[in-house]
Amino acid sequence: MNNNIKRRSEIVRQLVADNYEAGRQDRCKRWVYRHIVRKSYPMSERTFWRYLRENNEPCGDDSRQMKLDL
Repeated sequence: MNNNIKRRSEIVRQLVADNYEAGRQDRCKRWVYRHIVRKSYPMSERTFWRYLRENNEPCGDDSRQMKLDL
């Protein structure tokens, strides 16, 4: 994942953290996407959920990747 996508993902997560209120159905994550995120960063709802799910680790540190011991 390139750095621009990582940065945008962090910004989207911060917008959700600032505006989402647990327990209130009128301030759910979908509301945040439709009224705040989509107006600032045009993206599909699927991309929005992927950004919330992604783990922003450095590109080279994938713990699932096998290591070669030479």
